[in-house]
Amino acid sequence: MKLIKIMLVDDHTLVREGLKLIIERNMDLKVIDEACNGEEAIKKAKLLKPDIIIMDINMPILNGLDSLKRMKEIGIASKVIILTAYLNRDYIISATKIGAKGYLIKDAKPDKLIMAIREVSLGRSFIDEKVANVLAYGGNDKFENVESELEKVKLLTKREYEVLVLLSAGLDNKAIGRELYISEKTVKNHITNIFKKIGVNDRVQATIFTYNNIKK
Repeated sequence: MKLIKIMLVDDHTLVREGLKLIIERNMDLKVIDEACNGEEAIKKAKLLKPDIIIMDINMPILNGLDSLKRMKEIGIASKVIILTAYLNRDYIISATKIGAKGYLIKDAKPDKLIMAIREVSLGRSFIDEKVANVLAYGGNDKFENVESELEKVKLLTKREYEVLVLLSAGLDNKAIGRELYISEKTVKNHITNIFKKIGVNDRVQATIFTYNNIKK
């Protein structure tokens, strides 16, 4: 069993201690260090190279988004999950564009956090239902080339369209398969084709695409 090394970044000690207790109930998950601000997080991430960094947005000295941006600029390979109280569409989209692989709200259930860690550690992205709802109803962002984006939607088959909508609602591959009465392998194949057709790299980007071009 491969050990997943995790660093916690939050300016509240109680939050970090609570997260550590939840995470280390799982034998394959280990919190290797903690940081209370973005600047400290960057220094420790360079030294310790955690697999996953779970980071808040609102922190002193250097906030989570600026810290994430700096990490990407200097080549820190750790995958970042944003865990915050801010259910804000602009923050979600900004974090995704910078390179966050997951976005969770602090009132998420413990099993949702563990699910996010495992998904992100496998190279996937994770977005929960509350975040998906904000993307659906929380703003009026416009694409510069709307016609071009809508042409991508037309490239999708009926089944690919159905998979994309369910994916964007926060369902995992197994749940999508159950909903559409198809195998998990078939779901994976559809998702690969969808990503190519709409020009995205992961589930978070696909969700944003969906809520800007399909869901109204």
